[in-house]
Amino acid sequence: MPKIAMIGAGSATFGLRTLLELVSTPSLYGSTLMLIDIDKERLTLMKKVSERFNEEFNAKLKIETSLTTKKGLDDMDFAIISIEKDRMYRWKLDFEIPFKYGVKQVLGENGGPGGLSHTLRVIPLVLEVAQDIQDQNKNALVFNYTNPEARVTYALNRYTKLKVIGLCTGIYERIDSFSNFLKINREDIDIFAAGLNHFTWILEFKHRNGKNLYPLLDEKLKEDKNFEPLCRELYRIFGLYPSPSDEHVGEYISFAWNKVSEEVRGMNWINYVERRGKEAQENAQLIALGKKSPKSLSPPFIRGRAVEIIGAIIENRKYFVPAVNLPNKGNITNLPRDIIVEIPAIVDGSGAHGLAIGKLPEAISAMLRTQASIQKLSVEAAKEGNKEKALQALLIDPVINDENIAEKILEELIKIHKDFLPQFH
Repeated sequence: MPKIAMIGAGSATFGLRTLLELVSTPSLYGSTLMLIDIDKERLTLMKKVSERFNEEFNAKLKIETSLTTKKGLDDMDFAIISIEKDRMYRWKLDFEIPFKYGVKQVLGENGGPGGLSHTLRVIPLVLEVAQDIQDQNKNALVFNYTNPEARVTYALNRYTKLKVIGLCTGIYERIDSFSNFLKINREDIDIFAAGLNHFTWILEFKHRNGKNLYPLLDEKLKEDKNFEPLCRELYRIFGLYPSPSDEHVGEYISFAWNKVSEEVRGMNWINYVERRGKEAQENAQLIALGKKSPKSLSPPFIRGRAVEIIGAIIENRKYFVPAVNLPNKGNITNLPRDIIVEIPAIVDGSGAHGLAIGKLPEAISAMLRTQASIQKLSVEAAKEGNKEKALQALLIDPVINDENIAEKILEELIKIHKDFLPQFH
């Protein structure tokens, strides 16, 4: 049976979801699960949680732990990475500092100056972990959940020899939102979308019976004028509906701040994410103490995440995944090759194979090409400690319209995050 590492296992949100998927996949029963996190207290907690899952589902997992990726990865078949340091505090700074200068970011996590700052901090961290994986087992298949998803996955593919697949729940969140809005069971919705992470466009939107759902969406949008003000406007102008949602797509749009609802932008959204993380942590503690059953959690509703892909690979079973992040090898013909695109894929025993998309509409591809250039420049800046490239990435970002302010924001972000940015000092 395979050996699977969860790197960043101390995160209750990441840990609970992945554990629930694992114990709900009988083909992986008997696997070795290596939990890795630098936070000893959280790691101890998640080990107890894992043992509760293992016992209640009789999954026969062999559970091991490590406080470092420097050891324990020998004979590793799969590694799932979801890592951050001091996430919420740093994210708030990434939003507040540009806001002080008049730059209104919808989220400041994956795009805009906040997305750049996030990239500069997290790329060295992930590459250090990746080097440890490569030193011990270069044949391991790596799944990345760390944001900014496309940029981190690009760095892993460019600077390591590992096989890497980037994953995000965005497409499934879009299916859920449409399910609620259109009053259709989520299992009956099929979406075929392509683009960049958190900035994909729905090329086909169908019912499982083959019926085109775009006409129904048009009707519902006429009835409900409040549903996703930004995405509906982009749909009206560009002819395809974007995914996954207003707040995520809005990170890449210059006029998004005034379109996105106040409740899902800025500090309101950041505080919501923080509350959700605390709730996951409380659930983990209750499970570890035996005060809550793992079976009381909702069954895993997200198809095509790392565990299900691992199961398909182990069984050499063909499996359709609606969204993976892979290098563009001509899959989208009017985007640069080798940047990371988010596209549907077929999984089998040899891994994930991105599907051919062809050419996207020119106006859409133009927006994506700008983000593709930012993807490259920001990652190179993070790896090299190159302020010039960081500034270039910032100045071509749609949310920036003043070069002097951009330079001030960059200098202040680099200064305040100095302890996480040794490459710039």
